[in-house]
Amino acid sequence: MPDANAITAAIKAHCDTLSDHDQEGWLALWADDTVLEDPVGVDTYTGIDTLRTEFWKLVTDLSPMKLWLERDIIVCGNEAIAILQGVVTREGAMQHVGPLVDHFTFDDSGKISKMRAFWKYA
Repeated sequence: MPDANAITAAIKAHCDTLSDHDQEGWLALWADDTVLEDPVGVDTYTGIDTLRTEFWKLVTDLSPMKLWLERDIIVCGNEAIAILQGVVTREGAMQHVGPLVDHFTFDDSGKISKMRAFWKYA
């Protein structure tokens, strides 16, 4: 199981690679059979190939974007909560999004096996 330092580093890399539009770096953080709910109750992406195609299209459509940590990451075992803020591009204009509360679960190899994003969906 990854330790708290490895989990914290992976979540920071999640923010950095999305902000830098680094698809391969971002995908390297995820398990092959991962599940991403973003936002919870609306969109679910299952498997690394779905992240590479469907989810990354959304990232591209909202870029340039930037995500950053609002507070310290809370790690318990192989799970963590991160509170984020961000800006995305919608219809050619930068738009603030947040707060975002992301719940991460990591597998034994330190890859993200599940992430659930909670944010106000309008």
